[in-house]
Amino acid sequence: MDAVLTTLIGVAPQLGVGGILLTLLALLMRRESQDRADHRTQVAEMAARHSEELKQLTTRHAEELKRINTDHGAELAELRTEIKGLRDQLGEVNRKLDEERALRRAAEDSMRPRHRRNLGDSA
Repeated sequence: MDAVLTTLIGVAPQLGVGGILLTLLALLMRRESQDRADHRTQVAEMAARHSEELKQLTTRHAEELKRINTDHGAELAELRTEIKGLRDQLGEVNRKLDEERALRRAAEDSMRPRHRRNLGDSA
């Protein structure tokens, strides 16, 4: 780059002002083009790196969701078993309650004639 500038300075009187401006414009465009290429390379490298990080995050996220679903399924199964046990207990309590009610009705029915005799009822 220094050699080009030295040459341009040496031939500057022959080129004139317009030639010098065109030369400077060409140099600036070449420099900006190189900066843009470097920037594109950096962007491509960053995209590749972030793509790999995104894949790793996605994999870890999927594994975590799988673990959570497994734990949740086990917890649901445990709760369903507990609910079934409680329903069985409730059924047993209701059956015992029905038996006690039937015994109470039978006792009340057997006591009804005695109660009527004590009251003087002639039934």
